[in-house]
Amino acid sequence: MKTKRISQILKSTFSLSQTLAWVILAFACTGQKEEDELTSENQIPELVLVDSLVIDRLVQPYLIDVKDDGSEYLFYDFQTDELLRVGSKGEILKVANRTGDGKDSYKSRYFTTADYFGDDKILIITNPSSFVYDLDFNLIEEKKIDFGLVTRRIGGSNAAEVYKDYLYTFSAELESMEDLYKSENFSVGYPFITLRNLETYEVIASDSIPESSQMAITPGKYIALDPLIRFEGDKMYALFPNSPELYIYDLPGLSLNQYLSLDPGDNYKQIQPMTEERNFDGFFKALASSQYVDFTFSNGYLLTQYEGAAPQDEVDALPKNIVGGEEFNSLEKKYKDKKYYQIFKKDQKLWEGDWPIKLESKKELLYSVNAKMGEDPDAIERDVQTFYFYELR
Repeated sequence: MKTKRISQILKSTFSLSQTLAWVILAFACTGQKEEDELTSENQIPELVLVDSLVIDRLVQPYLIDVKDDGSEYLFYDFQTDELLRVGSKGEILKVANRTGDGKDSYKSRYFTTADYFGDDKILIITNPSSFVYDLDFNLIEEKKIDFGLVTRRIGGSNAAEVYKDYLYTFSAELESMEDLYKSENFSVGYPFITLRNLETYEVIASDSIPESSQMAITPGKYIALDPLIRFEGDKMYALFPNSPELYIYDLPGLSLNQYLSLDPGDNYKQIQPMTEERNFDGFFKALASSQYVDFTFSNGYLLTQYEGAAPQDEVDALPKNIVGGEEFNSLEKKYKDKKYYQIFKKDQKLWEGDWPIKLESKKELLYSVNAKMGEDPDAIERDVQTFYFYELR
């Protein structure tokens, strides 16, 4: 009996030791797994070339929009005033000039925005009209609009975007325009951010520039006010050029859900509003400061891009009675052409720095034109234009 009891105790002790060992091993493996997941979560992704598009065109056209399914692209050639529909293999599907006063024209030299509208239409907005075309650029409908887009850009502005059954506009109602531009609180005192019914343009919801933005903290007049916009699911993401935060809105109510502070490094210089007393003041302020110029999402990562800033003392040394002269352009090329990128995973910044490549994006399409990493797009004359597409992986 005694021998049997000792044997049972030893057996029980061994079983307990074995169990403890498995628990310790499991805990160690779990800890290692969590550590590996954390390391993977914080790993800086690579910029990977995934595809390209070659267009048989002597002059580089500007990418205006891309269909949601990636089946074709809408381009504009600023030299010839031509709109181009280009297929996914680079084939030119249709070319048309719709400027001027002719048949099917949008009765202007330039348009402000152009977007695919459903599967078989294109919406072009000028001030003060909108034009709906079929895919052969035949005019289907023209109508006056009672709002004006608030933007300084033409031919591809961010001030209007088509998304599902919505038309987003960064705009002001025409009846408010005159008083609006006289207002001291121009940048924050008006609900510019607007979601409209795509068919009727009736306002569904609107909101003012967020109180946490730099434009609200330091109100005044800024050269660039309309934000960069991306849509995803029932969210709208807005990045104002002059404020380093990404704002997230719920659709269709445009309720401000949250925002992400982008926390740029020392290369970012915050712009201040214009002062009325000095001619061209806004342009010199912009030269000495940074602006966010792009952002997109790629495989769960957020990629942002802002431009550099010329040192204030070099800007102060410029003649103040001219913008666009040799000295001004030289500083602009030296400092503003320099772009800085940021990569985020969720709300964590993984990396910030510069790449020897000029990246652009349209929706979630990330691309460069005529040059890959480290190449000069102007090194050779080209008979075709090549668009390189990338992902973060």
